Amino acid sequence: MNVRSLLVFGATGTQGHPVVDAALESDLLVRAATRDVEGAEEKLSTRVQIVEADLHDREAVGEAMDGIDAVFFHLPILPSAAETPLIVDNVIEAARSAGIQRLVFSTSGYCGDDMPQGDFVGGLRRVTHRFLSSGLDTVVLRPTLYLANLVWPNIIRDIRDYGRLRYPPLSRRRRLNWTATEDQGRLVVACLNAPDVSGEIIDIASPEALNGPELCQLLAGVYGREVHYDPLSVDDFADMLSHMAGSAEVGRTVAGLYEGISSLPGDGPLVDTAALEARFNVRLTPVSEWVEDRLGMLLDLYG
Repeated sequence: MNVRSLLVFGATGTQGHPVVDAALESDLLVRAATRDVEGAEEKLSTRVQIVEADLHDREAVGEAMDGIDAVFFHLPILPSAAETPLIVDNVIEAARSAGIQRLVFSTSGYCGDDMPQGDFVGGLRRVTHRFLSSGLDTVVLRPTLYLANLVWPNIIRDIRDYGRLRYPPLSRRRRLNWTATEDQGRLVVACLNAPDVSGEIIDIASPEALNGPELCQLLAGVYGREVHYDPLSVDDFADMLSHMAGSAEVGRTVAGLYEGISSLPGDGPLVDTAALEARFNVRLTPVSEWVEDRLGMLLDLYG
C-alpha cells in the first residue's frame, strides 16, 4: 500500500476528528467531507481540505473522493435505518469509481459473533458484510464502548450533583474494555498502509479493562468527590436516550446494544490491546490516563 491521502467522513464529530488529528500527525493529506463547510472550517486545521458532500448524493460523494487514496467511514445514522443501504452503496460505488486503495469502516459499536441478534447489532453486521463483499480493499474496526460517552452532559451532571455514575446500564461486576476515540484514530491511520489487514474485522479497544466501581474510582480523582456506580436499567436507559436524541427509535435501538452486552456470559467485551499495540506499532491510551488527562482537561474547559 502507498496511501498518502485520506478522506474522512464525519470529520468534525466524535469519531472523525481524532482520525483527522492522527492522519495529520502522520503527514497525510487530509480531506474532510461535510454538509457544513463553514462549521468545518471553524473546527478543523487549515491543513485540512474541506469539501461539501451529502452521503445521499452519490455524485457528490464521488467528487469528494476524487484524487484520494483511502477513506474512513462510519455511519451517521442508525444501522437499521431505512436509508442506510443507500448511503453505504453510495460510498461503495464512489470508492470503486475513484479507485480507492483502502477503506476503513468503524462499526461504532460492538457487534461480535458472541452478541445476540438485534436491530443495532444486526444492522451493523449487514453493513459490515456489504463492505467486505464489495470487492473493495476494506478493513473493519469494531470498537467496544466509547469513553467519549462519559462526557454526555447528563452523565457529568449526575456525577457532579449526586456523585453517581448511571452509565453504562450493565452489572457492576462486568469488566470490559473501553475505547478511546483517539486510539481508534491512531489505529485507523495504522491500518491504511498495513499489508496484511485487507478483509479483516479487528476488535479494538484501549488498555485497562474495568468494571463500574473501578471506573468510578478513576472518575472520583478528576471530579474531586466520591463517585458510586448506580447504573440505569436498560429500559430507563432507553428512555434517557430517547429524550437525548428526540427519538424513541434511537433510544430503543441503541439500548438494545447494551442489552446484548449485558446478556454475554462472564465479562466483556474484552480485547487483547497488547496484541493491537504490537501488531500496529502504536501506543494505546490506558483508561486511567484518558480519564485523568483527556476527561480532566474537558472538565476544566467546559465544567
